[in-house]
This record gives sequence, structure tokens and C-alpha cells, in this order.
Amino acid sequence: PMFFMIALWGGRERITAAIKFLLFSVAGSLLLTLGIEALHRGGNTYDIPALMQVGFSSEVQVWIFLALFLGFAIKVPMVPVHGWLASAHSEAPTAGSVILSGLLLKMGAYGFLRFCLPMLPEASAAFAPLIMWLSVLAILYGGAMALAQHDFKRLIAYSSIAHMGFVTLGIFGFNNQSIQGAVLQMVNHGITTGALFLMAGMLYDRTNNRSIDDYGGLYHVMPRFAVVFGVFTV
Repeated sequence: PMFFMIALWGGRERITAAIKFLLFSVAGSLLLTLGIEALHRGGNTYDIPALMQVGFSSEVQVWIFLALFLGFAIKVPMVPVHGWLASAHSEAPTAGSVILSGLLLKMGAYGFLRFCLPMLPEASAAFAPLIMWLSVLAILYGGAMALAQHDFKRLIAYSSIAHMGFVTLGIFGFNNQSIQGAVLQMVNHGITTGALFLMAGMLYDRTNNRSIDDYGGLYHVMPRFAVVFGVFTV
């Protein structure tokens, strides 16, 4: 459904964004399918509580974890498999951006909590340092890219990469406080980012423009006053 929302009701580059979104999603879904089938082969069941009790060997855990992790990382998305997010967000209609940020991005983090940590604890612990470094990279990269954007929706999209970096950092912190903080951040991000995309859609409906540079008013008519006022405000 998200593919059709972007492709049919998106912006000028909607077809490119929709195809990129579809290719990443299909790749992630194929990896998830492989990981789930491997879990079934090892536990002879699809029942999640039962799979949590199966003691997979360390080597098997590593391969299953890699498949599940890559699939969920695309959904989050984590750096470096984040390439679809900015295009999808910037070209999607407002409703699509709200659903994408408020719900779909959380499915990847939910997968880490629901599958990787309880079913594959040894592999999760082994890969935790790498994932935490990738999370820190996502925080720094997402923040830096957000600062450089002129398109309001792309700014929110890149900030989402940074926010979800905090989520994955907390999930693989392996303590109650960090996991509780990650879940709280997921809820916070879903509410606030959805509201930001609603605000971006409202501004676009009134101005037919998403450029942040064109939203300012005082700077264009009284630039010196605006600069001085901004300095005193800071």
C-alpha cells in the first residue's frame, strides 16, 4: 500500500522514490523470510514463545541473526541501508509520511526486541558493539544531514535516522533502562515526527513549496534586524 501511495499521489519524483522503496522493502522481506524459515527449521514451530526456548547453537545463531538483522535494519532504517528513506518521505503524500514515520519505521526496532534479543541472545551480544557503533554513526550522520537540508520533509526524514539511532543504541545496550528508553523513544518519535509531517503538509498546502528558505518572513524585509534579534535570542 505504501508503494501505491507514493507512486500515485506523491511528488514529482514519486516513481523513482516508490521503486527505490519497493526494492529495499523486497530485499529486507526476503532476508526476513530466510531468517524466519531458519528459525522454523531449528525449532519445528512458528510459535514465538516456543522459539524463545529453543537453544540454537552459536554458529546457527550468527547466520540467522545476520538475515534477521539486515532485514530489520532496512526497515528501521540503519546506516548504511537508509538510502530509501529520504526519497520516500520527501515524495510521499502527507498521510504516507505520517504512516511511514509513525508506524513502519518502528517495525524494525520491534523485530530486534521480539526476535533477535530473546531468540538469538549469543549472536545479539556478539554483534552488539558493531551495532552500537552503527547507531552512533546514524545519530551523527542523520543530524549532520538534517542540518544541511533545505527541503522541510527531507530535514524531518534525516532527523528520523538520528532518532532511530538512539533507539537501536538503547536496544543493544542490554539493560532494562536502555531498552525502556528505546521503547519510550519509539513512542515519542512516532508522535512528534508524525506531527511534524502533518505540519509540513499544512505548510505545503498553503505555499505549494517545501523550501525552508522561503518560509521566513522578517529576514527578507528586515535582514539586519532579524540577524540582531536572532543573536540576542540565542
